[in-house]
Amino acid sequence: MTTWLLSPLAWLLLAGAVMPWAWARRRRQRWQLIASVSLAVVALAAMTPLVANLLGKPLQRPIAAPLTCRAAPPSIAVVLGGGTDGRPRSHADFSVLNLASRRRMDRAVAWWHAREGRALVLEGGGPQGGIAVAELMAAYARMQDVPVAALRVENRSDDTWGNARHAAGMTPPLPRRIVLVTSLIHMPRARAAFASAGFEVCPLGADARSLPSRLPWALVPRTSALVNTELALHEWVGLAYYRWRDRRDGLVNR
Repeated sequence: MTTWLLSPLAWLLLAGAVMPWAWARRRRQRWQLIASVSLAVVALAAMTPLVANLLGKPLQRPIAAPLTCRAAPPSIAVVLGGGTDGRPRSHADFSVLNLASRRRMDRAVAWWHAREGRALVLEGGGPQGGIAVAELMAAYARMQDVPVAALRVENRSDDTWGNARHAAGMTPPLPRRIVLVTSLIHMPRARAAFASAGFEVCPLGADARSLPSRLPWALVPRTSALVNTELALHEWVGLAYYRWRDRRDGLVNR
């Protein structure tokens, strides 16, 4: 339900459904026609590269890491799954990992190869009774010569808040200072969730999302812009919700 509410395409479909009815009633209640036309205009604008970039750019700004991330670099990276584009046929069928998951894993594996003694914690659940995203990520890492001994899998969490809470409850426990690997656009929300769970986060972003913004083409609605806008809106709303949830939990625990 939330996904549809945050989709400009859903707004456009709603405006198109309401507009004929509003047109028929335009003499009695003109505001309904104005509202439906305005919603359609906003929806079309939100599907342009210009608006998609404006929404996503602030989320993808580099996040300053604590000084301790350089003074005492973590040896463990937590990698958040980005989902799949299909149903896997086996635990080794990492071909279904979506682009976000693959880019995050490529960034994490490169980090792992850069120094000996490092380990990766892969997080992401799956449908009930199905194969978890984290297990597919582990198969993808093994394909890139990361040994099983350097991998830990957390396959119960199904959202970012759950990723942080389950990571905090792992046995043996994770160190409080970790490298966090996720998409740049997702990093502010992920960092907030892990900080709330007691971690000191050293961010390692991947999967940059930006579209060519040369005029006049930046004003033409595109499918790629729709996808990026939906991602950005989801992150803005999720970030606000996580901050509220963190404050609420803090008041409850006092």
